[in-house]
Amino acid sequence: MPKRPEYVSIAETLKTEVLAGKYDDEALPANATLAERFDVNTKTAGRAIQQLIAEGIAIARPGMRAIPAPPPLRATKWPMTGRYARARAAQDLIFADDVSGEIRKDTIRREWVEAPILVARLLNIETGTRIFKRHSRTYVNAVPTEDTAMFFPSPIVKAAPRLETNEHIQVVKIIEEAGYLITRTANSIRARHASATEQKLFGIDANGIVIEHTHGTYGAEDEALEAVINVRPAQGNVVTFDTYEAPIDNDPEAK
Repeated sequence: MPKRPEYVSIAETLKTEVLAGKYDDEALPANATLAERFDVNTKTAGRAIQQLIAEGIAIARPGMRAIPAPPPLRATKWPMTGRYARARAAQDLIFADDVSGEIRKDTIRREWVEAPILVARLLNIETGTRIFKRHSRTYVNAVPTEDTAMFFPSPIVKAAPRLETNEHIQVVKIIEEAGYLITRTANSIRARHASATEQKLFGIDANGIVIEHTHGTYGAEDEALEAVINVRPAQGNVVTFDTYEAPIDNDPEAK
């Protein structure tokens, strides 16, 4: 098991203190103060504060120290592992726990491609920029139920080469181990007619409808970390779940 990042332990200690009311009348400690207290560098201390902000425990103030969120609003955000939950719930989409049967996710293809318009917008890059693409497919009882394309900018792949080389990946875990903190996503969900390839894959006709869920993932400095396009048939087993964090029991590299 990989060692837990220091900033996570610091954030949990600070979270306990905030929820106990320790900082109700003052701002959270400065990064330098936290660095000295926990014997870490200021970057690690800063990531701990960013984690509290991401979880809704603290409020960021540009140029000033973060402050605790008002007591009635603390710890009301979805945990990071469920950061797409609200968008999915709003569309009445189904979670993996609601699906009965054997769920399998296969890696179909890994390649470097030129960024299409939609992905370029999510990654804040020029159309045609070379990016890394992972294509995977999810099955329920051997029936294809989701087609997924994940795109990563070259600096992120350079910092986290396992995104390119590993057969199975847990994206959040790998990106955070590379030193990034995921703080937000931008989601878009739309229904559209299936393409010819999707018709064949999902066994639907030219009038068949699919749900396309796109999202961009961003870090503490609002840097683009990943863009994802999920396509699912609008009828039958519609599967939506946090594939990035899902454990893969038979893959030692994912432990």
